[in-house]
Amino acid sequence: MIRTPNFPLIVSSAAFAVWACLASLLAAAEERVPWTNSNIRGTPEPPMPYVAEAVWPHITFNQPLDITLLESEGLLFISERFGKIWRVPADTSGEAEAKTLVADMNNLFPNLDRLLGLEFHPGFSANRRVFVYYVTKKLGPGFDCVLGEFRMDEEWKLVPPSNGTLLHFHGEGHTGGDIQFGPDGLLYIPIGDLTPPSPPDANMAGQDLGQLGGKILRIDVDGKDPDLPYRIPEDNPFVDLEGARPEVWAYGFRNPWKLCFHPEADEVWLGDVGWEMWEMVHRVVKGGNYGWSIMEGPMPTNTDQDPGPSPITPPVVAYDHYEGASVTGGYFVTGDRLPELKGSYVYADYVTGKIWAFDGSGSAASNQEIADTQQPIVTFGLDQSGDLLFLPLTRDASLQRLVVDPKSDEPVEFPRRLSETGLFTDANREIPSPGVYEFSIKAPMWADGAESRYWVGMPGETKVTASLEDRRGSPHVRYYEPKDMTLAKSIRKNGRLVETQVLHFDGYWRGYSYQWNEEQSDATLVDKDGLSTIIDGEPYRFASRAECFRCHGSNFNRPLAFLPGQVDFDSQIDRFRKLELVDDVFVQAARSQPLTNPYDEGEPLELRARSWLHSNCSHCHKVSGGSGLTAQMNAAVSDDGLELIGHDPKRGYFGLEGAPQIDPGNPYRSILYYRIATKGAGHMPMIGLPTLDPDGIRVVHDWIRSMMPEAPIAKATLDPKNVEEALALYHKIQVGELSAADKKRAIETCLNHEDPFVVNLFVGMGKE
Repeated sequence: MIRTPNFPLIVSSAAFAVWACLASLLAAAEERVPWTNSNIRGTPEPPMPYVAEAVWPHITFNQPLDITLLESEGLLFISERFGKIWRVPADTSGEAEAKTLVADMNNLFPNLDRLLGLEFHPGFSANRRVFVYYVTKKLGPGFDCVLGEFRMDEEWKLVPPSNGTLLHFHGEGHTGGDIQFGPDGLLYIPIGDLTPPSPPDANMAGQDLGQLGGKILRIDVDGKDPDLPYRIPEDNPFVDLEGARPEVWAYGFRNPWKLCFHPEADEVWLGDVGWEMWEMVHRVVKGGNYGWSIMEGPMPTNTDQDPGPSPITPPVVAYDHYEGASVTGGYFVTGDRLPELKGSYVYADYVTGKIWAFDGSGSAASNQEIADTQQPIVTFGLDQSGDLLFLPLTRDASLQRLVVDPKSDEPVEFPRRLSETGLFTDANREIPSPGVYEFSIKAPMWADGAESRYWVGMPGETKVTASLEDRRGSPHVRYYEPKDMTLAKSIRKNGRLVETQVLHFDGYWRGYSYQWNEEQSDATLVDKDGLSTIIDGEPYRFASRAECFRCHGSNFNRPLAFLPGQVDFDSQIDRFRKLELVDDVFVQAARSQPLTNPYDEGEPLELRARSWLHSNCSHCHKVSGGSGLTAQMNAAVSDDGLELIGHDPKRGYFGLEGAPQIDPGNPYRSILYYRIATKGAGHMPMIGLPTLDPDGIRVVHDWIRSMMPEAPIAKATLDPKNVEEALALYHKIQVGELSAADKKRAIETCLNHEDPFVVNLFVGMGKE
């Protein structure tokens, strides 16, 4: 409904009909105004010294995972996720007409799921031996991880030997991704903890030398020990330790993703993909312990487990999830093409596409960001000359290298004030420029009383197009934004403008925060690292550029407000379609996955609860969203697809031992309900305001209860014995069913409870 302020609320039906007819005619007659005065281009940061360049733009690969140099033959081999292996010249300074298919491992293994690593024997020219690390699907849970040996014939075709399996083990999660021969001629095999993202290291493999998971293995493929298809090197560090797997060379890894050998030292360098907060780069030595899962980088995790026999060595570099979310280990550059990088270790983040480098001494003090590719970099490699190469995990990936940014010396011209962006003709009165259109959304994130307004601008006559497909019974929308599309959101607290957030699409969504001044005359661009401050006595966070990218970029590359289902259909989407800001499929998608105001009691309860979860949780809880929980909470997913109802928690039970994420009918035995209700450890949502949304919490409570209203639940008492009873009491207080005296007594009792999970529920209660 269009709300017009200062109009009488009592209007005759005839008058309203006339008004509605006029409004309809005006909407029908409205013409699109091109937006021509946008000044939002590029970025406010000085250009990085390097940018990505395709080596051979006409040669592409489908989801590549590995680059392998066969130096003796002058060839590079590119391994794709689903089994195809291609070869191209290793001299990337020249031209290559095409790629040549070497093998399609799907022909050998129809149940192949991932081809993770390819490596050639040091004596390949004479023995033609090749080793492959791959994963196959199996009936039942999990998959099989296999290290296999093959031969490559004189025609460069991969053929299996009579006995080609060296290692075969079960996994349900992190496999690691790489295999390489070291300078010592031995094969190094990094393996993840073999469990799903959470709970962290479910098998406690990282510190257990009796398990393969969470290790780097080291084997000799040129001999055989009794009952083994390989030999255990005599100098492996744990060959004489009772209960230890003799293959183990180092341990304490979560998901080691790509390793290399230091060109001048007896060291392995690798990236280890972290869990909820940290990504790590390790310098690995024989017998070393690198912490997982007692530690995730500098942060304690499973501290109650027994550590391995070696002291924990901290990572050389650990960056948090404000900067990225999935490290890709790199290489030391030995080529001369980029002399400033020669001798440096270069690595990247898969989620943000950032590339960093530090000098070969291994000093983290020299660590610097050198490129911002915004590509999902999944692997690095070296060419014949020692020049660095990398590949993104896309369906049409070209082999990439770094080149000096030709614009690195150009002055940065980016609007530092909101009034300079071209979004508004009058910024402090929030009057948009011609061609910039205001819109509203149905289900905003919890804002603790703050009010927001939204605008969209698209250059010229461009528009958003979409495609709609069925994915396992749920509608899946892909939509394609025009270049330089811009979104803006202003946030007002207690009547004063605090922040205007801007999203600009240049192939990826880039986010910027502008902080309003005391005079309310303009807003100034916040630094790239964001700002944590106090506003009206409450903590307030202006997001960093990387934080914006975590939700709006990465694998999903989308806005969260201007999307089907959020934009109000009746009053806006039809108008936007007629203005050709969106296409017909966008409108169809809005019908197929509608959201609603979670606080509107006239709407269906389930839709209200799902809309609340969508707006507050789905930016992380989606496929590859960076969350430790694999649930998908967007509105388009069916209840079964949420992976919440009846599913075990991944981050602990919070005093509700054995409880699922959602126990139908029983919110007090539902981990989800506890996590959105508590202010203490485990509070969710993790991204957003730290304060609680009491109305949203009640909606989720009532939705869970409505799933099975007859289910027995805990009774509220003023002296709860456990978390379950405390949650029942918490709800009684929330809905106002206790007297003031009983409420005071209950809060005091719970704040002094012996169970910290009970205490955390009541921290701050009664002070509102």
